[in-house]
Amino acid sequence: STHVLLNTPALESVFTPLEITAALFAACIHDVDHPGLTNQFLINSSSELALMYNDESVLENHHLAVAFKLLQNEGCDIFCNMSKKQRQTLRKMVIDMVLSTDMSKHMSLLADLKTMVETKKVAGSGVLLLDNYTDRIQVLENLVHCADLSNPTKPLILYKRWVDLLMEEFFQQGDREREARMDISPMCDRHSATIEKSQVG
Repeated sequence: STHVLLNTPALESVFTPLEITAALFAACIHDVDHPGLTNQFLINSSSELALMYNDESVLENHHLAVAFKLLQNEGCDIFCNMSKKQRQTLRKMVIDMVLSTDMSKHMSLLADLKTMVETKKVAGSGVLLLDNYTDRIQVLENLVHCADLSNPTKPLILYKRWVDLLMEEFFQQGDREREARMDISPMCDRHSATIEKSQVG
């Protein structure tokens, strides 16, 4: 999905090869080693991960740490031919993009993007003019976030398969919450959640 979005007419000539590499890498690793639980569950249960990341974007920080640690394994550093500056820039961009997939940031991401697009000049070709890091990373963050939520744009058979898997993951969390006498998270109660309603919005 990230690749498709990067190649839309409005964006296909906007980003540098390094930015494109960072976006594709961020998309690939944004859920690595996901435990099948939400940030809120990890925080509410005082999990090791929540304690480690001080309740801030717990999963997203974990995905980033695991991914960058994997690059340190022998033969795994796919960025070994980059300069130190390129690696630092790529790392910063990837961190920004993966942290933006935290659903608690969804509304502010959307509002900031809307404001930025409304105030930006558009070139005669219809291509956004992004002339600073803040604007460029903002579009890339939203792009990766949109790709993360793009399941409804897939063919119906594929979409339904992933919805079923996701809902079962939610229900398993709800079962754990019920057993621990915790409040059951939205969409996680297999006895009352409606799959169809969970897909609206």
